[in-house]
Amino acid sequence: MRVLVTRPEPASARTAAELERRGHEPVLLPLMQAIHEPHALVTPALPDTAAIAVTSAEAIRVLEALPQENRQALLALPLFAVGRATARAASDAGFADVSIADGDGRSLASLLVATHDATTPILYLTGTPRSPDFETDLQQAGRAIDVRECYRMVPAAPDDLDVIETLTPMPEAILVYSAETARRIGELHHATRDQLDWQQVRFLCLSEKIARALPAEIQPNSQWSMEPREDQLLLLL
Repeated sequence: MRVLVTRPEPASARTAAELERRGHEPVLLPLMQAIHEPHALVTPALPDTAAIAVTSAEAIRVLEALPQENRQALLALPLFAVGRATARAASDAGFADVSIADGDGRSLASLLVATHDATTPILYLTGTPRSPDFETDLQQAGRAIDVRECYRMVPAAPDDLDVIETLTPMPEAILVYSAETARRIGELHHATRDQLDWQQVRFLCLSEKIARALPAEIQPNSQWSMEPREDQLLLLL
């Protein structure tokens, strides 16, 4: 099956390798790119910080580029990851104490509430834009959060002609990992719908929330995984 991978590098390369292992033909068209802002991690964590929370492996990549003295202080803290891929990136970066939630911000917040009291701050390494669910749930539970926006996800800007060339022949499935990417797909759909047959494509989304961010006219062709994990997403192919 010809499958379009829309996530940024380097994650897209890993997904492409997994698709090839499963016998599919990956096509790469990253629609977002990360701008790192490591200065957000240079200021030390608040006194008595109990843990680090991470909802994307992108934050780990920012941390890995820090000077050793800044990085070592963070590596000494327990880390709570949103899912297995982020946890794997954290372990590879040198975190020894890594806990794993069930793949979304709400499950990560629940895990932290269950294991930490309200007197100890949580250092949240994150980017923008992002879903508010994790922070909202922690704040409602009375937990103190030290939010560090250490990267920005910005739209990649492929030329319309490049998009048409990449999507010819049209893939049978498109993998969609974020609401921002779903909105970018909406922009491409609008710009190229006279040249490309979008109606024959299956849009495989990491969650129902992401599927709802697709244009209304192609939402009927969307599906989402039972859990917000890539291994579950690929089972839809």
